[in-house]
Amino acid sequence: MRKYGVGLLLRQIYRTPTPTRCRKAATIPFRAMSTQHGPSAESIARLAARIPQGTWDTHMHVVDPPTFPLSKDAKYQVSPHTIVDAQKFLSSLGISKMVIVQPSIYGNDNACTIDGLKRLGVENGRAVIQFDADTTSTEQLQEWHELGVRGVRLNYKSVGAKPEKISLAAQMHKYATAVRPFGWVVELYIGMEDIPLLETIVPDLGDVKICIDHFGRPTQTNELLPGFSSLTQLLKLDNIWVKLSAAYRLDPDPQHPLVQSLARSILRTRPDRCVFATDWPHTRAEDVDVTLYLQELFNWCEAEDVPLRKILVENAEELFDAQP
Repeated sequence: MRKYGVGLLLRQIYRTPTPTRCRKAATIPFRAMSTQHGPSAESIARLAARIPQGTWDTHMHVVDPPTFPLSKDAKYQVSPHTIVDAQKFLSSLGISKMVIVQPSIYGNDNACTIDGLKRLGVENGRAVIQFDADTTSTEQLQEWHELGVRGVRLNYKSVGAKPEKISLAAQMHKYATAVRPFGWVVELYIGMEDIPLLETIVPDLGDVKICIDHFGRPTQTNELLPGFSSLTQLLKLDNIWVKLSAAYRLDPDPQHPLVQSLARSILRTRPDRCVFATDWPHTRAEDVDVTLYLQELFNWCEAEDVPLRKILVENAEELFDAQP
């Protein structure tokens, strides 16, 4: 298994593939991150002015424990963050379209996620849910599809589970078979160190879309990065997507070399297979200023000559079947 360190990733970024990229990379300003205060109204307005019309936040959660009790197996507790809260947060950035992703703390009970999706409507909303493929009927999947559900999430990382090759392959085949007739996404949250397992699994799944959450989420961010080479190999396939999301889970500084190198390497490899998300409300994290990460997204796209509209609008529309 080939391992990549931050130094090697940076050398890949700052190599000289074209004079244009080299010049742009050199102009990315350094700015220390501060989480002591929230973003100013001025900074929010400045960012909102750059966000294209039709932008999708492709990964956010709705949680409302008083109305929709958490699973008895929930690994953590969280205060309410309702669909109204989500809309208020995103509207400040000029975003009205969102993909609600089922959080691990609700297990297979999708009531809160579906309630939020119904409130959004199919024009502005999509959802990624969890369900038991052995017991869920085609009729139930069709009902969810008509509401705007476009994916199922297999979440190992949030619950502290370590995927094994045989069981992971069996799960992915089972869920790919279930969602294939609907054109849904199989969304996968595992550590980057486990991504090599996918190299022999994904090619056997046919054309079912696979989306890897949160940059592939390395578990160790200050060590070598096993799995990065597998991620770049997988991105050569047309059905693999990556969410440029939750960078703060890698490091609290969005300009940390690891965050910069991962984001730009992925963007350069398959700009047509990257989508962006806020990961609101940032469960199990504090003082996250999303505007800092949005600014870095603008920098990454500029440095790699990728149109913002591709990442924020077009790719999301394709991945979640949301073309107008």
